Amino acid sequence: MMINTVIIEDIPDNREALKKLLAAECPQVNIIGEADNVEGGYNLIKQLQPRLVFQDIELTDGTGFDILNRLHEEDAIDFEVIFFTAHGSFENARKAIAYSALDFITKPINSDDLKAAVSKAASKIDKEQYSAQIALLLKNLSMASNKNKSIAIHLIKGIIEFVEVDKIMYLEADGTMTKIFVNGNEKPFLATKNLGHYSKLLTSDYNFFPISNSLLINMDYVKQYNHRELTVSLNNGVHLFASRRGGQDFRRYLNDNKSRFGDLQNEGIGGLFKKLFKR
Repeated sequence: MMINTVIIEDIPDNREALKKLLAAECPQVNIIGEADNVEGGYNLIKQLQPRLVFQDIELTDGTGFDILNRLHEEDAIDFEVIFFTAHGSFENARKAIAYSALDFITKPINSDDLKAAVSKAASKIDKEQYSAQIALLLKNLSMASNKNKSIAIHLIKGIIEFVEVDKIMYLEADGTMTKIFVNGNEKPFLATKNLGHYSKLLTSDYNFFPISNSLLINMDYVKQYNHRELTVSLNNGVHLFASRRGGQDFRRYLNDNKSRFGDLQNEGIGGLFKKLFKR
């Protein structure tokens, strides 16, 4: 099946390079139009109604998000977007894209990344679900802080669950997938992405800490850490076990951040006697 596609990019050489790469690596992509600015991109999408849009983030008269804002307000998001931008630029926007479980590739574009993104776009999408991802992206971009941000979680069978990050208690690796334990939910969500994907996002933006290669905890739910037993107790009664190296790193982290987390450490019976008989 051919995928009717438009490209929105303000640098002609970049558009030509992308078209050549698509022709060579992704023959199912049928380019039906090009634009180089916000107004032109908006009108092009409205007129041609493409199945796929390659969207540069930075344009001469604004950003690609300006186009999406207008279309979202009109409930006209019925296409998939693959964002692309120069490596290292628009870092906050790239994080927002990742939280929304959307795709972006960096320039210069790698052929393998391009093929993977197009392959995903070729699968059938649910308009309401995809519109919700775009809505989440725009919401997260507009927020001044991380508080109350949400993250889109890919589940099996193509389902996407939207979860407030502050409600995630901890995440546990399950092979190539991840169990995500959410406050108030009896059962965890089983996400199709690995723990490393979530660790990269959540440790940089929130109070999450990896206590082992398979466990990532939200510090907002930690009640106590017993370094002797390498156990982390959460305020809902759950007990998790740190690895030896993870426990050492966690203890160091707590010592370095006592002003933020207070004294959560418990050394066990030996430590208690030391404190009681300390002169």
